[in-house]
Amino acid sequence: MKVVIAGASTSGLFAAYLLAKAGVEVDVYERAAAIDPAVRTLIVTDKINEVLGFVPHEIILNEVKHIDLFSKSRASRMELDRPDLIIAREKLILMLARMAEEAGVQIRLKRRFQSFVSGQNGVAIHYKDLITGEDKSETADYLIGADGVYSAVAKAASYNGHLQTALLQARIKLPKDVSRETYQVWFDRERTKYFYWLIPESDDIAAVGLISDEPREGSESLKSFLAERDWKPLEYQASMVPMHKYEYSAKVKEISSRVFLVGDSTAQVKVTTVGGVVTGFRGVRSVVEAILEGRKVNAESRGLKRELDLHWLVRKVLDGFSDDDYDRLIDFIDGQLKQVLSTVTRDDLAMMYLKLVASQPRLVMMSAKGLLRGIG
Repeated sequence: MKVVIAGASTSGLFAAYLLAKAGVEVDVYERAAAIDPAVRTLIVTDKINEVLGFVPHEIILNEVKHIDLFSKSRASRMELDRPDLIIAREKLILMLARMAEEAGVQIRLKRRFQSFVSGQNGVAIHYKDLITGEDKSETADYLIGADGVYSAVAKAASYNGHLQTALLQARIKLPKDVSRETYQVWFDRERTKYFYWLIPESDDIAAVGLISDEPREGSESLKSFLAERDWKPLEYQASMVPMHKYEYSAKVKEISSRVFLVGDSTAQVKVTTVGGVVTGFRGVRSVVEAILEGRKVNAESRGLKRELDLHWLVRKVLDGFSDDDYDRLIDFIDGQLKQVLSTVTRDDLAMMYLKLVASQPRLVMMSAKGLLRGIG
């Protein structure tokens, strides 16, 4: 069996590694001249260890055990039973590329995917050799699109794209009054419908950022946030992130029985926090199982869809929140909700939501009002 993967992304390289380890011949097409990923600091839950199948020590910059939450008039601190991990995205990609190649994967640089023709017995893949400038073709049993936000595989399949939002960060010196074991979140509805964050990388450096549907406005908002606190940016980081929408199938998307999309290519992203590493890896495992076992869908893909749909619903609720609502939410967190939020991760949102509602029934009415405002 042969599989071609378009895109040396985190999801693409993880899929390549898993397939090659199972004895499959795998080629990864990457249009760049080298695996040289952009630097970006990420925060993930420890569920990454579960989906990877090991603890990725070499990519972990820091572990954070506390969260400080701020609204206009309230503040709260939570202690996490399972610390969140601060990781370096570029180290993650380089680690996965090394693991894939050691498992036998061929990473074909300077190959740009162009189109495909899917048949009953395989997929004809057309690409441009960027070294010679020639248009070439290759046949494989399966094609996986892991080529990111602007997926050429998705476009070749006439698959509608997703809305996008901007993730903007600045690296700064860690403020003296902030511990490296604590990350901070600010809710400020006048400036962003999402939130600001500070995540410590080490004793010396932290990343401060926000999510914005309008990159230019978000950039100005981030700069003013830094200036108000006299935090000097050492460098900026930015990326566009696809946003899962309920009407799109956010499970592992099957374009045909021979072609799949994973990761950002199919917006396997939690729209509450715009995190997609763990959910992308869950999507990869579902695709790999489908290919190896000759099945179309499985429990993991259905569970991932439900989880992402729930994140979409919660995002709609939060879109309708006011500053007063966030004040009330933090009051709730200081009460019955703290234990739930401390013990259940955001990558298990279904379990978290049920426990939150059971702990604080008034959340149901508060959520209903936020939802009506958010979709209005």
